[in-house]
Amino acid sequence: MQLLNELRPVDRFITQIPFPLSSYERKLVTLLYQPLIGPEPISLYFQLWAEGEDREEVNYSHYHLMNSLGMSIHAIFKARIALEAIGLIRTYKKEDDQFRYFAYDVMPPLEARRFFDDPLLSMFLFSKIGEKTYRSLRQRFLPKGVSKEGMEEVSRQFTDVYKPIQQHMPANDFEQPIIEKPIDIPFEYREFDFNLLFISLSEAMIPHRYLTPEIKECIAKTAFTYNFNALDMKNVLILAIQDDDTVSPSAIRKAASEFYKLNVSKTPPEIAMMNPSEEKFDENKGWGNRYEELVEYFEKTSMIEVLKGVNNDQEPFEQDIELFADLVGKYEMEVPVVNVLIHYVYLSSDLGMNKKFVQTIAANWRKKEISTAAQAMREARDFIDKKSPTTKKNPIENTHQKFLLLQSAAHNFYQTEVANKQKIKTFAHLETDFIQLVSKTEPITMLNLLSDGKEPFSKDIKIVKDFADKYEFENPVLNTLLHYAYFISEGSLNAPFLEAIASTWRKNEVKTVEEAIKVASNQRKSNAQKYGKTSYSGGAKKELPKWINSSEKPNNLAQLEELERQFKKNK
Repeated sequence: MQLLNELRPVDRFITQIPFPLSSYERKLVTLLYQPLIGPEPISLYFQLWAEGEDREEVNYSHYHLMNSLGMSIHAIFKARIALEAIGLIRTYKKEDDQFRYFAYDVMPPLEARRFFDDPLLSMFLFSKIGEKTYRSLRQRFLPKGVSKEGMEEVSRQFTDVYKPIQQHMPANDFEQPIIEKPIDIPFEYREFDFNLLFISLSEAMIPHRYLTPEIKECIAKTAFTYNFNALDMKNVLILAIQDDDTVSPSAIRKAASEFYKLNVSKTPPEIAMMNPSEEKFDENKGWGNRYEELVEYFEKTSMIEVLKGVNNDQEPFEQDIELFADLVGKYEMEVPVVNVLIHYVYLSSDLGMNKKFVQTIAANWRKKEISTAAQAMREARDFIDKKSPTTKKNPIENTHQKFLLLQSAAHNFYQTEVANKQKIKTFAHLETDFIQLVSKTEPITMLNLLSDGKEPFSKDIKIVKDFADKYEFENPVLNTLLHYAYFISEGSLNAPFLEAIASTWRKNEVKTVEEAIKVASNQRKSNAQKYGKTSYSGGAKKELPKWINSSEKPNNLAQLEELERQFKKNK
């Protein structure tokens, strides 16, 4: 599950309550469900419940939930999927050109008896709260009724009390889809290997016709709860056989508990929620379960296709093609190895296809005589494993430190006047730290950093958003452009000024932060030499014609040409 693809703060949502909810349901959710999934999902559930009780359907963005609950969008996403998995909400989605829309149906909890009869939920709760509290809750929600032994039911039937009267009923023109009230949590029991179970469990032991859909679901949930395979469940079913050769859900649950205690542990099994961020790490950084498929991909795919693949099927830049083509042609590296290198560099570096970084790794791999995709993948994996535990924290941590870094960079790269007004903080690795900062920062956040943590003006945000949509620079280059424009204009951003800079950068085919710094520095130097305003001019200001600042202006074209000739001669 990748968060950025699943949910964004700007996504809209509405809330509906298909079934009436009462204080009894609130009690079930608080006492039975909250121990299972935690307080944050339950807070989201009650928030959506409150939103859905309004008669009018109100369309909110997810910022509304973030502000109401004090939760990040990542926390809201984790809470939402926990509620979906436990059956407390159902989520629907549609998209158009501008927004994504979600509809959240707030579902009632299961009836208490169904909850405690469910092998998955009951064991999940038991492992969370312990035996004493579990028995107390079960007693509270499933009280024993008064015995009716020896008594005869004398309740009247409907037809004993009421009689029909002929009336003309209007046609029912209002049709509404019927929504069934949930009687179970969402669980795909077909994932269990029933084929292997049937092969190992003969008809003589248990006739397969007794394994009804209800029994199959109980088998699958029990296997999931205790992490049993099909052969384990065969033994459980044998223990659960009753006198009439049938099995019941309660007998299966009891037999599974005994089998687990005898063969695994006396401590109850636990169930933990999967972490979306961990799944994302496995998918992006490791080779995962797709190892063989990736080896084949790297062995059979051209470099151009791999470059396109890591760039979302966009055409790669010529400089990237030349960089990796040289590794094959000039340095005689195998194409599959270079393909792995492309993939690894893209996932490992926030700076894009940095030439020095690529050549350093390539030299190391060539020295180790790596010649196959499998060897290269193993080398990349080993390097990641060695690097991960010892990764140093970025010394530029707080907002003010980042501002000082940006200010120092402006002073050193562009000789800005604003930076010369105060003592500049020095940084040992200025350019490296600057590149790292602009590569990992969103443009709107960059505005905040440029103003030393102050909230950017709404007009500046709009200017930057419109500019970004129009020019489609990569974020690192866009941030460098904003940095350059902000400091040389002393904080006065405007669209024409940004577009003027962008036009120059496009002519120079600026694609990296290093290129952006170089072009901006040269542009600043050129302007300084032209107007003699900074130390870039290389000395004293050039003397201007006397008539510029006096009343001795030329009266005709001949005098003007003569003055221009003298000025050029002096220059």
